[in-house]
Amino acid sequence: MADEFDIQFLYLNQKDVLRAGLTMKMAISAMERALSLFTEGKTIMPYKTVLDLDERKRGRINAMPAYIGGEYDIAGIKWIGGFPPNVQKGLPRATALIILNDAWTGFPIALMDSTLISAVRTGAVTGVGAKYLARKDSKVVGMIGAGVQARTQLEALIEVLPLLEKVKVFDIRTEASRKYATEMAEKTRLSFEVVESPEEAVVGSDIVVTVTVADEPIVKEKWLKEGSFFAAVGSYREEEDEVVLKADKIVVDGIEHVIHRETPIIAQLVLSGRMSKDRIHGEMGEIILGRKSGRENPSERIFFSPIGMAVDDIVLAKHIYDLAVEKGIGQRLSLIGR
Repeated sequence: MADEFDIQFLYLNQKDVLRAGLTMKMAISAMERALSLFTEGKTIMPYKTVLDLDERKRGRINAMPAYIGGEYDIAGIKWIGGFPPNVQKGLPRATALIILNDAWTGFPIALMDSTLISAVRTGAVTGVGAKYLARKDSKVVGMIGAGVQARTQLEALIEVLPLLEKVKVFDIRTEASRKYATEMAEKTRLSFEVVESPEEAVVGSDIVVTVTVADEPIVKEKWLKEGSFFAAVGSYREEEDEVVLKADKIVVDGIEHVIHRETPIIAQLVLSGRMSKDRIHGEMGEIILGRKSGRENPSERIFFSPIGMAVDDIVLAKHIYDLAVEKGIGQRLSLIGR
């Protein structure tokens, strides 16, 4: 077989992905399309498989496969490791790879770094949520957590909320908050305030984003402003039950996928019987397609809890692959060899 033919695939490292043209604006557009196709039933996406190596103390690796139909007609899988202790070692918390496969032969067509793709698409999903669910006149962001993800979250918010003025940032590592504020102030037109508690970050904020690995409530319901948009992006549980139970709308990316993961607060509330699944207003794709309402008035408090889905990664990776091929970026590798 090896004498007859070989299979070539494109390898893209992280610098290649950037050179291909990965931008937040592109990612937000791609996420709208991915979430829409998911709602339209034009994707195939098994539940993510978690290789749990004691994920709260050591880490986990997730396998996230998906097929995307429509104009994409592509299959792929993301293999992403998240190891919280890495941060204390000066290492990235997460690293990831994506394989893209031809949907008719099954042959791999690309292998690419997905650490950056994953971070950008996660921020972009929050950006899509804010586009439809946040007040257009939002000015203040309360950011809890100051890691890599906090940066892409803010980049996405800036894309969809042009009236933003200020960010209040809290991290249990004060130095991380200071570094975040300095770096993001240089990249944006916003002002930054490093605060000493989650309460200071939340009170008075139009947008609240939690991007931590906390497994206990950080945010209290009484701190939240009328009309606020809350994006719960962290790994586990970052808010008390009342934040969800007293929200005017609860929105997710994929209801069954959120519940299957078990760790998000919404899943915990539903599985324990403390909240009916019917209490969830809908999925983001339904809102994008106009099947469900987004924000209906300025006083609504909306809780958005995306689990992060493989369709997001594969759609964005396909865009990067197409750009890389067009620009001649990356390295062709042999699967079989001659």
